[in-house]
Amino acid sequence: MDFRSNGKTTDGTSMPRASQNKQISNDNRSTSKRPEDIKSIDLGNDRRRSAEQSSLEPLVNWKFFQSLAMPGENASYSLIDGSGTFLDNTAGSENVWGYTSNQLRDKNIFDLIQEKTEIKAWLGNLTQEPTEDTFRATLPRKNKPAVELNLKSTPLFISTEPSESKIVVKAIIHEDYPSKQLFPHSYTLSSIHDKNGKFVSANQYWEDSTGYKIEDFKNKSLQSLTIKKDQTKADAFISKTVEDQIPQTTVLRVESASKKTQSILATTKFDDHENKISLNAKNITIQSSSIPAELLKVSVELISDSVIVLSKSGQNFRISYVNKAFEELTQYTGNSVIGGKINFLNGLKTNAHASLSIENALSEEIEHAVDILFYRKDKNTFWSKTQLYPITDENGNTNHFIAILQDATEAKKAALDLHDKNNELQSALNDLKETQKAVIQQENLRALGQMASGIAHDFNNLLAPILGFSELLLTIPADSRDEAKLIAYLQKIQVAAQDGASVVGRLREFYRSQSNKDEFSEINPHDLSLQVRELTRHRWKNQAEARGVSIQLLDSCESKRCIRGNESELRQVLTNLVINAVDAMDENGTISINIEDVADTVRIKVSDTGHGMSEEVKSKCLDPFYTTKGKLGTGLGLSIVMGVIQRHGGQFNVDSQQGKGTDITISLPAHAPERKVEQEAEHTQIKNQSLKILLVDDEEVLLEVISELLGSGGHVVDNFAEPKSALEQFKSHEYDLVITDRAMPGMSGDQLAAEMKKAKPHVPIFMVTGFGDLIKETGEMPANIDEVLGKPLPLDVLNLKLAELLNKKA
Repeated sequence: MDFRSNGKTTDGTSMPRASQNKQISNDNRSTSKRPEDIKSIDLGNDRRRSAEQSSLEPLVNWKFFQSLAMPGENASYSLIDGSGTFLDNTAGSENVWGYTSNQLRDKNIFDLIQEKTEIKAWLGNLTQEPTEDTFRATLPRKNKPAVELNLKSTPLFISTEPSESKIVVKAIIHEDYPSKQLFPHSYTLSSIHDKNGKFVSANQYWEDSTGYKIEDFKNKSLQSLTIKKDQTKADAFISKTVEDQIPQTTVLRVESASKKTQSILATTKFDDHENKISLNAKNITIQSSSIPAELLKVSVELISDSVIVLSKSGQNFRISYVNKAFEELTQYTGNSVIGGKINFLNGLKTNAHASLSIENALSEEIEHAVDILFYRKDKNTFWSKTQLYPITDENGNTNHFIAILQDATEAKKAALDLHDKNNELQSALNDLKETQKAVIQQENLRALGQMASGIAHDFNNLLAPILGFSELLLTIPADSRDEAKLIAYLQKIQVAAQDGASVVGRLREFYRSQSNKDEFSEINPHDLSLQVRELTRHRWKNQAEARGVSIQLLDSCESKRCIRGNESELRQVLTNLVINAVDAMDENGTISINIEDVADTVRIKVSDTGHGMSEEVKSKCLDPFYTTKGKLGTGLGLSIVMGVIQRHGGQFNVDSQQGKGTDITISLPAHAPERKVEQEAEHTQIKNQSLKILLVDDEEVLLEVISELLGSGGHVVDNFAEPKSALEQFKSHEYDLVITDRAMPGMSGDQLAAEMKKAKPHVPIFMVTGFGDLIKETGEMPANIDEVLGKPLPLDVLNLKLAELLNKKA
């Protein structure tokens, strides 16, 4: 408090307890309000209201509160002024205050209540606005045990002159209050000092501890109170507080008015804005009358963890003691929280489940630990690792709990930050995966474009003999035809057409890359290298020759084992390596693919005689987005290759010397080839019997060719170019087999097959389509179709399928 005689406080001393542990802000004080700014309310006396106030109707008056009182109850209403003097009291005052109404009149409430400083601050903070805040006070009584009171105030009139203010105070005896026998109560000494240590204000407990009157402190400093041996320490304590501007804690020995030494555990904090030091201290002097209990109290005060003692009161456990660490953590003084529940630290963001778990532990009297968000006095939050321990007596009764609070804010923040970082990393990883998929797709499309150019080149080469020999056959005069030459021309046309079908078959490797991406299967590495050879032929042969470079691709396989993996990914890996090797060769040279068994791995080495890499390029070649191809490359080739190999449990190594070429070595875990039971091929006997076949295809040329092929085998064929007409014919006639195209106008082959199966489900249906290989690779067998054959359809394949059907029919 300050040192003025009117008893009102203007300092920042700790405030008393309030309902639901709310604190009243110093900003709400109304002691500076002018009378003309404050609403006047009828007090039931002869004082006349001013003309300016005559229009105001009274909201409530003292007579109203008098009417609420009931004789004999443990509650009373008192009318006091701003100086704390009792003006009037209702019935029941003797039960509560220990004085009759007449005896109580003219006494001062500040003289009766033990918490003098706190109640002065509480009443000093009142405003005209109603509030739910209450004050819990201790009332010492002569020749009787002290009682605890709950006080509630209702301001009727507030003036700058304390004697003119009128306040109604309701007092109720608080029955449910914990015993203080477990720990002697240790009050908090609060004071404000200037930056030299001189007292600016001090609370009542300084007077209680030292024996000096509050007025005496205005001429003292903290250093002057300490004993001579500690004065240098006190000087350094104050100086460090001001210089470092962070809280400081130390133990000082002060001399009381009676020349006795008192030990205090003091913590200071410097307010740079106010240029003042706030100090809170606990008296930790050992009283000789109860040394064990005093030692225990001091020990608890000195530890860094916050300690709360909860004592049983009725059905509840209420706070009976807190140590200094608790006060520093929460900013609440022990004086303000005694008698409250631990849940007064809860706030809006406190997890209800965590709070309930504490209440359940207290109710069930069990040990419990929980991380919970609590609120400090300034409404800032902190995470507390809270541990509850039930303490039982010799009869097994739990009358006390010890609660340990550890500040876990930094640990929780770190955990939350780690969780957020993990989420960010997971999100980044997902984005990276999506990017990788897009890049791989881009690489596939680039490779497909390159392959398409190679296929176009090969097709042009194949079409040349087909067109040339066809024109020769058409222009040879009938009288000069040479039978042997005619057959030779036709055979060459046939070979060229078959080679064309083989070129189209290369696209099958891309069909495979679109399905079963995550499935691992057994792979023959030699077959893999042959596929890569054909897939890249247009690059290392055709395109290279077009720019005047001769490149040979040599492959050798000495491995007797297989590897397991995603065939399309590994095929794309080797394809990229061969294409990179071609790009690195400006002159004639060789690319080799060597496969051999090394220990428990299959080693695949791709070597070239190109220009190689410099040390700088070699050190960066595996970095994402690094490229030496400018706009022609994505810069993700080798990084993707390495990623694929690592996902297959393999190793990837690059060895290159500038001007001498590059060796890239891939080592993959080896697997013994699965033994397949060799079954003797059942010889299919072709029966000398014909089938009645319904043939449907909208392409007239194909309809004619397939019809002629079937007719050459002795089968009876009905041809239809229009699916609906074919369906009507099918329903009215009997057939052994239906052969249909897939893509047809009006009705697709799938729709036609569905209708035919509805009518005659026993008749087999073959589908001949240019997408035959794709259907087989993807495994998407069309419904209602018994067999899928690809175009072009060789005669031997057709005859074999028909023979199988005849055998089944027989």
